[in-house]
Amino acid sequence: METLGELGAACKRVREALSLDYYCLGLRLPTSFVDPDLIVMDDYPQGFRALYERMDGLHTDPVLLQCYEQAAPVFWHEAFARARRGTAPARYVEAIRALGLRNGVSCGFRGVQGEFAILSLGTGRDDRETHSRLRGIAPQAMLAGAWLKDAASRMVCADPSAGLTPRERECLLWCAEGCSAPAIALRLGIAERTVVFHLSNAVGKLGASTRQQAVARAVALGVVEPRAVSMPEH
Repeated sequence: METLGELGAACKRVREALSLDYYCLGLRLPTSFVDPDLIVMDDYPQGFRALYERMDGLHTDPVLLQCYEQAAPVFWHEAFARARRGTAPARYVEAIRALGLRNGVSCGFRGVQGEFAILSLGTGRDDRETHSRLRGIAPQAMLAGAWLKDAASRMVCADPSAGLTPRERECLLWCAEGCSAPAIALRLGIAERTVVFHLSNAVGKLGASTRQQAVARAVALGVVEPRAVSMPEH
């Protein structure tokens, strides 16, 4: 797959293979902590996106919120049941069920470059047989979702480490650990001014305005991540 159109067609094939009515694939890119870029493709009923925006679905959708908190599939009827009567999530659930999105399964995936994706497969049916069938197809949905997420990431996610030198990444790593420039210089056996030089270059390459923002962005993008320096003792 090379285009988002081909990705959407692949999502539809997955949905059809699992004999469900609707699909939605959403991808959140770590371009900003407060306003990240979002890519969404779906064949949900007409009016869904307007409803989602009007009801602030990004903050009230109980399925989405649960996907943020767990790696296991989220079954809609269970998430819907936990929405307390009279709350914004409960009103949201009532509204989308009225559109025909009555049940489904959603799978969340976190990528190595800080991206987050959700594959949702929905149906207009809601009975015990449907609940059981959704549980049966959940492993297939997880596998398909991982494949679709990786395909989407390859299309839209630039390599966050491209352009950063190994020394710049190393300086960012120790900066993330709380080390000052003098402490980093001591650890790496280089001059303090060299550390400052590397960090300044990293700030520019990551599109940040401060060292702190560069570290935060590097962590979000997966450029800087925990690394083991020794094996645990037996």
